[in-house]
Amino acid sequence: MNPALRRMGVIALVLLAALMVQSTWVAFFHHEDYEGLSNARTLIAEYEVPRGQILAGDTVIAESVPTDGGSYGYRRNYPEGDYFGNITGFKSINYGASNLEAYENSLLNGTSSLLAFDDFWATVLKENKTGGNVVTTIDADLQKAAYDAIADAGVQGGAVVIDPKTGRILAQASYPGWNPTDVSSNNGETAEEAKKALDDSGDMLDLTRQEYFPPGSTFKTLVAAAYIENGGKADDMVPAGNGYTAPDTNHEIKNSSAQCPDEEYTLEKAFELSCNTTFARMCVEDLTVDQITEITEAFGFGETYETPLSTAASGTGDLSEDAFRAQACIGQQDVVETVLQNAVVAATIANGGDRMAPQIIAELTDSEGNTVQNFAEDNLGRSIDLDTAQELQILMEAVVENGTGRTAQIDGYTVGGKTGTAQHSDSSDNPEPDHGWFHGYAMDKDGEPAVAVCVFLDSYGDGASAKAAEISGDLMEQVLEGGEE
Repeated sequence: MNPALRRMGVIALVLLAALMVQSTWVAFFHHEDYEGLSNARTLIAEYEVPRGQILAGDTVIAESVPTDGGSYGYRRNYPEGDYFGNITGFKSINYGASNLEAYENSLLNGTSSLLAFDDFWATVLKENKTGGNVVTTIDADLQKAAYDAIADAGVQGGAVVIDPKTGRILAQASYPGWNPTDVSSNNGETAEEAKKALDDSGDMLDLTRQEYFPPGSTFKTLVAAAYIENGGKADDMVPAGNGYTAPDTNHEIKNSSAQCPDEEYTLEKAFELSCNTTFARMCVEDLTVDQITEITEAFGFGETYETPLSTAASGTGDLSEDAFRAQACIGQQDVVETVLQNAVVAATIANGGDRMAPQIIAELTDSEGNTVQNFAEDNLGRSIDLDTAQELQILMEAVVENGTGRTAQIDGYTVGGKTGTAQHSDSSDNPEPDHGWFHGYAMDKDGEPAVAVCVFLDSYGDGASAKAAEISGDLMEQVLEGGEE
């Protein structure tokens, strides 16, 4: 080989080796610097175009609005404030995204394959484009009414309203709420201060799905379901009395204010009066552990619903001991339930035993409002026979007509439900005010299931379940009257 060419070849090899060493050095020791620059450019580019909206019907609950300048062209805004924070979540430069902002991030930021033909050339050229929209099942006015009712009650709490036939969530209010606007600020300091304040207050915790509570006497609905599913009837005579002591324990279960003094009642009357002694005894002497477990699981206990927002699983705790089971079957001991799950129980009974998956997204659209994906209803299966559901409706309608749930009555409509008062103190020496519950349903004027609800009031105290029933009736009436227009 020509010496000159040989020298040039050697020089080329040396230069190539040097380039490889330099590239390796950068890749291993300075990659974070370059990734940081790349990520910063990507982030800035993401905020150069509007992110899609989240809507409750026609009401915008999350949107992008132009900034007054600076590095970012748009900022995230939540015009309805505290009412919808538990649904929308936040979209933050500092902290990422949560709730629907996180779950539908690719649709909202325009990168979803569902938007491939929306602004076709932007897709081909891999340019950022306006995001699509998320349309929820939420009725904005109903959501606000639920939130305001709990706020007016003066305690923390939650309310869920469901269409029993479809599983669509019409309201899912958690109080106190939170406004995602500041934590979604483009100003890092503002976002940091807002996030710290929210973390300290705990207000971002959704009390309808991320926390569970002892359900009190609303759990008797499931005990009655187990009894009826295994051959019982609403007109069966069942034991009651002022007190019941389970085997192998000295603890006597009593009724509130001695409201069930007779030795026996029909099941309908015992349910109407909410006799603790009846249902504690029933779970020990008439039902097996398997029968109780099967019915609770059939209604959704142990499941983590994805609406698509994740829900904590409700549970019964240990039912193996008679004493535990007696307490559990009046909604105490280790039984815990989310507000959403308790609403699903009522909705399933109203729907004749078919349990529909709760869902909060109605459709996804492109930036022009054209539908790119619909969300069909999802039947999770039959929890109970139709005959059982109809017997339970007799019990629940008696509660509202004549019993502890009278404050849920709606003129001109058939309403059923069950109240619950739950103790939750760590010590009898320092008792906390009782929780209040109501779950129930209402039929339309044709006798078809129209709406189901659950309202929970945290540590409300005296009159807790009556107040929860009152709020429930008001919310269901709003749905019914709206549907009649």
